[in-house]
This record gives sequence, C-alpha cells and structure tokens, in this order.
Amino acid sequence: MTKQEELSAKLQKIRGFMKQNHYAGVLFGAQHNFSWLTGGGDNQIIHGSELGFVNMLVTEDGIYLITNNIEMPRVTAEETAGLSLEKIEFLWTKGDLKKEVLHIVGKGKVAADFPFPGCVHEAERLSLLRVPLTENEVVRYRELAALCNAAMEQTMHEVRPGMDEFAIQGLIGGKLMAQGVYPVVLLVGTDERIFNFRHPMPTQKKLEKYCMVVICAQRWGLILNMTRLVHFGAISAEIDARYEALHQVDMAYIAASRPGNSMGEVWKAGSEEYAKQGFKGEELKHYQGGTCGYLTREQGLHPGNGYVIQEGEIIAHNPTITGTKLEDSILVKKSGFEVLTLSKAWPSKEISYGGVNLKRPKILVR
Repeated sequence: MTKQEELSAKLQKIRGFMKQNHYAGVLFGAQHNFSWLTGGGDNQIIHGSELGFVNMLVTEDGIYLITNNIEMPRVTAEETAGLSLEKIEFLWTKGDLKKEVLHIVGKGKVAADFPFPGCVHEAERLSLLRVPLTENEVVRYRELAALCNAAMEQTMHEVRPGMDEFAIQGLIGGKLMAQGVYPVVLLVGTDERIFNFRHPMPTQKKLEKYCMVVICAQRWGLILNMTRLVHFGAISAEIDARYEALHQVDMAYIAASRPGNSMGEVWKAGSEEYAKQGFKGEELKHYQGGTCGYLTREQGLHPGNGYVIQEGEIIAHNPTITGTKLEDSILVKKSGFEVLTLSKAWPSKEISYGGVNLKRPKILVR
C-alpha cells in the first residue's frame, strides 16, 4: 500500500462519516490527525501543543492543505510529498482560516477536530476513524518498537549507581531523539521514589539500587509506550513477590483484551486479579492504560468505558503494584497478541493465562 492508497482508504472513512452526518466538510487541525492522514507526516513546531501549524480540509470531492507561506514549502516537500492535495497558501500576516474554509464549503455544515468558530467539534467521533490500523501503520509501529527497544536496552545497561535521574533522562532521551523519536512522556524514578510516586518526574535524586524508566515515544505520529526496571544486586523478596503478582494482573488484562470485549470488561478482569493476588484496590492508585495509536492513549482502561476493542489495535495497559510496574505496547491480532516492545535481548519469562501464552519482561538484574 502506497501512502496515496493509505490516504484514499482514510478519505473513504471520513466521507462515509460526512455522508452519515450531513457534513459538507471536515476540518483537521490536530497534529495527530495530520500524521494519521498523511501517513506519518508532521505539522508540529511546538511540541506539546495539540494543534499543528497546517490544516487539512476534506470535502466530498477534494482534500485541501491550508497553511501560511512559512510552512507550505517545507510541508509539501517533506511531509506530504507524493500525496494528491490542493494547496491553499496565505501570507502569514494576513491569513484567515475561517475565510478559506467558507470559500471552499460555502454554507455547508463543517465538522472539526478542534474547537473552531462555525464548526461542530467532533474530535471524539472522528477519533474512531483512526482504528483499526492499516498495514502501513503496523509496519511503522514495528519499526518504532525496534528503535525504542534498542534505546531502552542500551540505557538500562549503561545506567550506574550514583547517576541522578536527570542524567538517566538525558541518556535515554538522547538515544531516542538521535533516531528521530520524540519522548512525549519520559519518567525516571529511583529507589524509594518508585514506591512513593506512580508518575516520578526526574529529579536530582541519585540512583542507589533500583531504577524505573517510562517512555511514551512518538515517530510518524504514532506513540508507543513501555516501562522497564533495572536492579543492582539481588532483588528484595518484597519487590520480587509484587512483580510476580503483577505479572498475573498484567496477563489478566492482556487475555481479556480480545476483539469484541469492552474496555470495561478488561478492567473487570484485571481488577479481579488484583484482588486474587492479595492487592485489592491497587488498580485505583494508578491509571491502568488502554489503547494507543496517535495519542498516548486513544481509549482509557476504566470501568465505565464501553468501547469495544478491535483487531488491529494497539493496547498498552500499565498495571502497578506499589514499587513495581509493567507496560508494553501490544498488537491485538485475530490469532492472538504480538508484543512489540519486548525484544529477545531483554530478560523475560513465558506466562500462560486464560489460554494466552506470552513472554513478559523481567526486572533486569545487574
């Protein structure tokens, strides 16, 4: 599938949505949807902002790239090359996006993926068009996973007691960014901070024996999530027992994440396993994950979410028991599950649960 074929398949879904809801057009401004439509293109300048600097307008018979004279040359040369798009360029000092949209669609009703005057905000329903992933997107995800695996493994073999968390953050951040991967989330916790905080933002705390690194890493618009732990010297009985229990919770979540099951049903399976392992209530102490794609989580794993999992989605559940955490990005397939973020080089163990057999990561001991 070429990028143009990928775009055409996505346009078909968008136009189906337009026809069903009587829209004359859909305006896309969110950076994640720009990446989705362009097969991995980037319209960002400011990282952390939901909106990019280039908009795309889809109508019944056209697709328009709308931006100013600063962005158009680079975007058309580097981000949308090979795609059939009509360019609408304006001088940066005089641009009026609303005027350009109205000129194209007239008085027709327009949906948008961000709040915009005169448009219906449809971000939530439009997000459903991003699933399942195309074959091209799965290939890109596997490539991203290989880059993240390498960066994480190298980092966890290079960290040393005495390094502070900022230095560890710089170590993995540099490895990722050197490969064109941007860490939209990068957490580092050491020793007691892993027990005290579920989201340990890096500090000047120096590593003694135990280190956790968490990444949500982005390339081609896709975001991959993983967590790894390294321990210097023998692991304590407490950490070992909790991590073993967490493996069972983790597998309960994965085994329940079959096509046709709701996120609420997956939550129930994991919640029951927490209680079975003697850690009832731990699921309420940390966000448990969900599906990922062009956002860190497309659908959240919580009891009230009735969203039904589809084949061809990525799940990234992240259960925790105080002092331990598990997280991988896993492709949901008709035949089972493919763990993208666990290479042969990382220590692992095979676990059977509910008819599912998977290798799951161990704590690296050095």
